[in-house]
Amino acid sequence: MTDLKSPKPGISRRSFLKATGAAAGAAALAGGGTLTALAEGGVQSQGGDKIGYSVCRGNCGSRCPMKVEVREGKVVRTSAAVLEEQDNADQRRICVKGLTQPQRVYDPDRIKYPMRRVEGTERGEGQWERVSWDDAMDEVASKMKAAFDNYGPTSVALWNSFACTGLVNGSGKGSVSYGRFLSRTGATILGPGADYAQMYLFYGALTLIFGNSGPDVPNARTIFVWGASPTDAYVQDWQFVCRAREGGTKLITIDPQFTAAAAKSDLYVPIRPGTDGAMMLAMANYIIDNGLMNEAHMKTVTVSPYLIKEDGQYAHLSDAGVAPVEMANPLTGEPMLVDPFLVWDNATGTYAAADAAADPALEGSYEVNGIPVRTVFDLTKEKIKEYTPAVAAEICDVPQETIEELARVYATEGPVYIHTNQGLGHHVNSHHNYKNLVLLASMTGNIGVPGGSLGHASLGFRSFPYNPAPMVAGDAQNLDICGMYLPDIMETKKWGDQPLDIQFLWMANGNMLCNESGRLELIEAVKKVPFVVCVDCTMTDSANYADIILPVPHAFEVEDIASLPFVPYFPYQPRLVEPLYECRTDFAILVDLANRMGITDLYDKTEEEYLHELLDTEANVANGASYNDLKEKMLVRLYDTSAVPDVDTTFMFTAPGRLSYYMDNPMPRNYVGQEIAEFERYPYYTHANEAYWENPMRDKYPLFGLGQHEKYHVHSQIAFTPWLREIEPEPMLKINSKDAEARGISQGDYVRAYNDHGSVVLRAKVTPGIKEGVVSIPHGWRADQFKEGHAQDLTNRFMNDFCSNSAFYDFLCEVERYEGSVE
Repeated sequence: MTDLKSPKPGISRRSFLKATGAAAGAAALAGGGTLTALAEGGVQSQGGDKIGYSVCRGNCGSRCPMKVEVREGKVVRTSAAVLEEQDNADQRRICVKGLTQPQRVYDPDRIKYPMRRVEGTERGEGQWERVSWDDAMDEVASKMKAAFDNYGPTSVALWNSFACTGLVNGSGKGSVSYGRFLSRTGATILGPGADYAQMYLFYGALTLIFGNSGPDVPNARTIFVWGASPTDAYVQDWQFVCRAREGGTKLITIDPQFTAAAAKSDLYVPIRPGTDGAMMLAMANYIIDNGLMNEAHMKTVTVSPYLIKEDGQYAHLSDAGVAPVEMANPLTGEPMLVDPFLVWDNATGTYAAADAAADPALEGSYEVNGIPVRTVFDLTKEKIKEYTPAVAAEICDVPQETIEELARVYATEGPVYIHTNQGLGHHVNSHHNYKNLVLLASMTGNIGVPGGSLGHASLGFRSFPYNPAPMVAGDAQNLDICGMYLPDIMETKKWGDQPLDIQFLWMANGNMLCNESGRLELIEAVKKVPFVVCVDCTMTDSANYADIILPVPHAFEVEDIASLPFVPYFPYQPRLVEPLYECRTDFAILVDLANRMGITDLYDKTEEEYLHELLDTEANVANGASYNDLKEKMLVRLYDTSAVPDVDTTFMFTAPGRLSYYMDNPMPRNYVGQEIAEFERYPYYTHANEAYWENPMRDKYPLFGLGQHEKYHVHSQIAFTPWLREIEPEPMLKINSKDAEARGISQGDYVRAYNDHGSVVLRAKVTPGIKEGVVSIPHGWRADQFKEGHAQDLTNRFMNDFCSNSAFYDFLCEVERYEGSVE
């Protein structure tokens, strides 16, 4: 944590932060408290200030529309945008992450100019020297070209995450700047591990579930807050829960931590971490045993009555000897073969196409053309039967009567809105939770109806229309691998059976070495890569392990379209102020790089011309949502989301055509020939990898570790924003009062949390508001903000090999008073 002396002129990371802090604070306050930023088009004048509309790009994904005020060329204030009358009460929202964006523009850790690691120093020492853009880009282009020429296209890897994605200036295939480069060169993609338990199961492998919109919450009769924190992580959604409560909606919170939502709940259930899936299956068994299923919903909306063969595959009409029929795809017009799914029709006593059966059977074994079959629900019921409420009570450390009450309420006091997010997805066993939730919703009908939902909506996934063609500039095939496998790749020089020798690593759009689990292993892997570039707006933990750092602008300094809004407005962002310092957009950097490497035809349009191409589709133009419309009107509604609230029925467009908790062909996110377990097909529970009660390691490390997403953080994006650090100056470990007393720990003491993976030193928050035997360390603090170590140093890199998901909460530890110096 001390400054390291450079063997040649340079600046240390800590000196960098200290030197820029005072100037940043002054710049942020220059407006005297009135506000925000603007430049071209769609900008109004108001008493000498410029007023424009943008969206918040804090990495919670919500993209809340905001009003931005600019004075004398500086962003001075943000506030919630005033929307059209029909939406103003429902969609108008903003939280402290959005309100403090003006300070983030002038944050003390903004990167001002390209920097090179000082020769002779190690990565991570934080010794930098300023270089010109020409020198930096010459070196980057030379190193990348050498990797391509000597080791092939896969030797260059882009490691990216979710941080601040735009359609032009984002990263990965979903942006013009990187998508064109990747599709032309065939470079390797290293994607995020974070949040993939939910994302891969809900959005891809299992079914398409995005959730009803926030304004639908008051239509619920009951709300379960389960694996989410709407009072802290998604503050903009809490208003809808409050409105529901005012209307008499019951609120239940299931969480090891006594959150603000728990304090407002009718029932709080302090569950043991990592055991949620067992509780879900116990609830399902109670619903079955007590005749509380919504059989009509199961038969007509879900895959429950679908017949499956002994090999686990769905039975189709072709299995009965009827050839598939060629029809036109209603979405594309292209020919496709239609081979209907089979059910057993009780009305006729034989099999039938699912949509033609009068009374589909939910249970039973049958024969179709001599082939043994059974229903999906029949198999599922058999596989989950061991998880009774009594068994789950022991696993979850929750009274049996409470589990039974939760099941009864979920089945009979609907519609039920399960306010869930990635909180259920941070253990190695987590992806099963999402199958289990879909089973519960399938059995009860608490989905696809007003007030009945699994999670809150990301409207952009369903109805954000744009033309993706400009993101592609070639037909090169890219290896697309979870970045969490980087240590394995660097050790073996392989991906599966394929040679993969990464010589050049480009980190962008995320702070992976701060936020992914198994941080110490990831750092060691990055150190093995011969050349590393980091492109970012601020001086992150990841940037500290690069050879070259290239500065990009804040979102207010770039014209772009943010991706995937949670609100029904096009997330157009005008350039509100000119880019500070020597920052360049991702697009400008990639154009320069391509030209220096001799790929001069890769980018044939300007950023504005690509925005036209992205947005000027026939449908957008017809509906008043062209590029010019967005630029001139500033706020344009997503025309496919006119209904408020929005109810999610996208699961009807999956391959099975119904709500699915069963996969006949489970395919891992990263498949390299590994054996796929049978239990990946159906709802299932197994204990976590490390954080489970019976683990012998608990003799040495008895405490279950958790993290939390706090109100004043959004991952590590606003780690040094002055106003927020005034409110919350340092990270604190939350520990139960009894656990603290047993260890001689008092309120505010510095403590050391440790295990075989690593350790971290921070201040203790002693409270009865966390389950005994559990500790929690807040997510998003950077290495410079801990006294020693890092929160992610306690975590490991072990993942299940189905969804390749970072397991932030799957660790055990011990905590002791820290006796070292904290100066």
